[in-house]
Amino acid sequence: MKLAAIDIGSNSIHMIIASARDDHSFEILDREKEMVFLGKSVFEHGRLTDDALARGLGAIAKFHKLALTHGVSDIRAVATSAVREADNGGEFLYSIAEQTGIVPQVITGAEEARYIYLSVRNAIDLSSRSALIIDIGGGSVETIVGDARSMWLGRSLKLGVQRLRAKFGAAPLGKREKKEIEDHVRGVAEQSLAEGRAAKFDLVIGTSGTILALGQAAHRAKGGEPWTNATGQVVRLDELKELTERLCAATPAERAAAFGIDLSRSDSIHVGAVVLTELLELAKQDRVTLCDAALREGLVLDYLESRADSIRQFEVVQDIRRHSVMELARRCGQSGPHPEHVAMLSLALFDQTRHLHRLGDAERRLLEYASILHDVGQHIGYERHEHHAAYIIMNGELRGFTDAERQMIALLARYHRKARPKRRDADFAALTTRNRRTVRVLSGILRLADGLDRSHHQFVQKLVVEERSGTLHIHLTTAGDAELEVWGARRKGTLLERVLERPIEFHLAQAAKVASA
Repeated sequence: MKLAAIDIGSNSIHMIIASARDDHSFEILDREKEMVFLGKSVFEHGRLTDDALARGLGAIAKFHKLALTHGVSDIRAVATSAVREADNGGEFLYSIAEQTGIVPQVITGAEEARYIYLSVRNAIDLSSRSALIIDIGGGSVETIVGDARSMWLGRSLKLGVQRLRAKFGAAPLGKREKKEIEDHVRGVAEQSLAEGRAAKFDLVIGTSGTILALGQAAHRAKGGEPWTNATGQVVRLDELKELTERLCAATPAERAAAFGIDLSRSDSIHVGAVVLTELLELAKQDRVTLCDAALREGLVLDYLESRADSIRQFEVVQDIRRHSVMELARRCGQSGPHPEHVAMLSLALFDQTRHLHRLGDAERRLLEYASILHDVGQHIGYERHEHHAAYIIMNGELRGFTDAERQMIALLARYHRKARPKRRDADFAALTTRNRRTVRVLSGILRLADGLDRSHHQFVQKLVVEERSGTLHIHLTTAGDAELEVWGARRKGTLLERVLERPIEFHLAQAAKVASA
């Protein structure tokens, strides 16, 4: 089943097209966005102008055609504060229904908060922590507190960037004008953030186009390369404060040129920066974790929930990252025993050589995920499948990972066979010195573990590593003829020997057979 979800917001109109899976999760097939700024006319004039109406209708008509080309079975559309508050909002919705057959639902701020919560919970691992979620839109700001199981608190505040732009103006902000906005934000949001602190949370997550644009701009301001995926990236408050000062003093054209901010957003982004920094101050937090999932993904999840009779796998995923890895492996036809067996052997090697490599649990988890995904490139073709695997991992919508983590997993898959990590490889060279060593160690482990299942018959049931006289002796308990496995491991073990600075020898022992009664 395919579903389209349309979010008619105060800044922009977004649509995603998703395909529902049997387990009630979903895959995004297409996405589209158009900046129409419905809120600009509403918060300045109290109604949607003719131009705003035309832009909104035009965008939705195009989205409708795109959805039909994908063969969607249902289209869900919701409208938020701009349409809710416009004197002629009903006329706009009637025109949408008349021209496209789509009947948008006007939702309350509380409903908006719930949809945002659903989407963030599905994108960032909250299984062992809780979060304050902040969404800065054109008309409102949503503040939400919850964990993987439930939303504890949801508030909608009239602090959207288009609303404040209409109230305080769009010109560069001096100290006095900036303080006026800060005081206003504090007056409106102080109680909600105090309630959020009382509910207790472990991190702040920022979603919405405004926050993502600010995060990218702050990253760019310190010389960083653009992120391929912002979800999971962390931006510090001091970086945002410095960026805010520069944005407030600049013109829209200067903001776009200097910080890579879309020109259509540049006349209000400085207001968004003031709002975000003040909210973080009120939350008593010094950083924000970015998330590019938003209301529209929540619409899809809500749709699936409303139609699920007994299956709720999508609702609470205890480990989003592992679930996402297994999902990608399944989509690429790698759900057989080999990936899991290689992961088991890899982790055994990792655990029993910790005294040599001195890596921690975070690296252990990356090794496990890379082991499960190392052969996904065969989905494209066997030849050069290690390169195909790296591409799929970087572009396969793995949820809950930062760009750096995705890059590390991709490189481990890239180096699980044939070429070893080399500084002439641009992606490897771009890593920090610490991460380059980590990739060498983990890819060495993965290569050897893959060799130990060379036949894909799981003959090696157990391994024990023993160090004697500067040599690593790996004792293998096997079921069946494991000659091919030892041959494969010897061929692929040279990288691990090099990074651990120990020669490796293998010893075979047959598993004891249980006599039949």
